[in-house]
Amino acid sequence: MLFSGRSKKTSAADIKALAKRAPKSHKGENGVVLIIAGSPQYHGAAIFAGITASRIIDLVYFVTVPENLIHVKNASPEFIVLEFNSINAVLPKADAVLIGPGLEQSQRNKNLIHSLLTKYKKKKFVLDATALRLIDPRWLHANCAVTPHTNEFRQLFKMKPTKENAFAAAKKFKCIVVLKGPTDYISDGKQLFENPGGSPTLATGGTGDILAGLIVGFAAKNPLLLAAKAGCFLNKRAGEMLQKEKGGMWNAQDLMNKLPEAKKKIEES
Repeated sequence: MLFSGRSKKTSAADIKALAKRAPKSHKGENGVVLIIAGSPQYHGAAIFAGITASRIIDLVYFVTVPENLIHVKNASPEFIVLEFNSINAVLPKADAVLIGPGLEQSQRNKNLIHSLLTKYKKKKFVLDATALRLIDPRWLHANCAVTPHTNEFRQLFKMKPTKENAFAAAKKFKCIVVLKGPTDYISDGKQLFENPGGSPTLATGGTGDILAGLIVGFAAKNPLLLAAKAGCFLNKRAGEMLQKEKGGMWNAQDLMNKLPEAKKKIEES
C-alpha cells in the first residue's frame, strides 16, 4: 500500500519531547545500550556510534571482535568492552541494541542477528550498515528500526528508495524505516515524516554511524519512532551548523563533537 496521506516534518519539538534525566537518578536509570559492531577491518564506524550513544545514556556495553578490543578500549573509557560470547549475558540489561556498524558480513553474524531478533522481540533494535545486508526483512518487528541509505534500501526491500516506499516497507514489515538521503524519510507504516536540510558533507564516511548512535541512544528511554525522528533532526542540524562555520572542510569527528552544542541550541529555541 502506497502512502496516500500528507507527510509531516521533523522539528525541534522532537528533540524537546525526549525524556530528560531525572535529577536524583542513579547509574543505569537513564539508559543502557548494547552495541554489536566492528570487524578486523573496520573499527572506526563502531566507535563513532558508541561515543555518540555514550553522550546520551548512562552505560554502553560494546561487543566486538578480538582484533578490535584494544582500539575500542582506547577510544573511550566509558565503554564496557566484551567479546561475542558475552552477548546473551548482557543483552537483557540493555534498553536498546545497535547492530551493524563495521560488522563483518558473515554467515555467523547473519545467524546471530536472526537469533537475537527472534529471541528478544520486546527489546528495541537499531539495524544499520552491515546488518542491513545480512537480515531478511521478514525478521523485523515493531521494535526494530532500520537505517538504510538508498542503495541499502533497494537491496533490503527490493523497492525503489522513495518516500512512498519507505512508508510501504514500514507498513509491510511492521518496523520503523529511516531512509537516509538529502531528505530523510521516517515511517512506522502509519505516518510518514520528512527531515530535509543538512549538508552535502553528511555523505562523509562515519556520519551514518553517528546517526545510528543517536537513534539507539535516544531509543533507550524513548519510543523508537521518536528516537528516529529526533536523531535525524539533530544530525542534520549539527551538519548545517558545521557547514556554516567550516564550509565543506569537516568530517565525522567534527559532527560528533558538534552534537551537544546543536542539541542545546535546539532546546533553547
